[in-house]
Amino acid sequence: MGERYKFLEETATADIAFEAYGKDEEELLENAALAVCDTSADLSKIKGEKKKEVELDAKDFESLVYDFLEEIVFLKDAEYMIFNKVDVKIKKENGYHLFAKLTGDTIDIDKHDLKNDVKAVTMHQFKVEKTDKGWKAFVILDV
Repeated sequence: MGERYKFLEETATADIAFEAYGKDEEELLENAALAVCDTSADLSKIKGEKKKEVELDAKDFESLVYDFLEEIVFLKDAEYMIFNKVDVKIKKENGYHLFAKLTGDTIDIDKHDLKNDVKAVTMHQFKVEKTDKGWKAFVILDV
């Protein structure tokens, strides 16, 4: 499948930066969401016993990516959820409509290997672009 995302340790000293990739817009959203979750916990320790559905609308694709990643952070904080599987479908009609099925667990410090507490997705250097190989997003997370 190739590279899904990579962390950029030299980019931000007090934050965590990553690039996410996808052959299309849906795969980019899935991989970016997994990168946010991977920042918070070891994804291999998540059994995936709970499901969550998310629907979002945005005027453009870059806003949709940002809003979706913020929703992942919100669900971690508000519902103590962490995800290891993300399935995204989008429709383009007068902007973008996202429907996502998220699979994960309620965070349990005794079961999950927790890493960083992601507070927010920042707009600093946030970028989503189409490339020769598909799509790429550059994201900095406030931890």
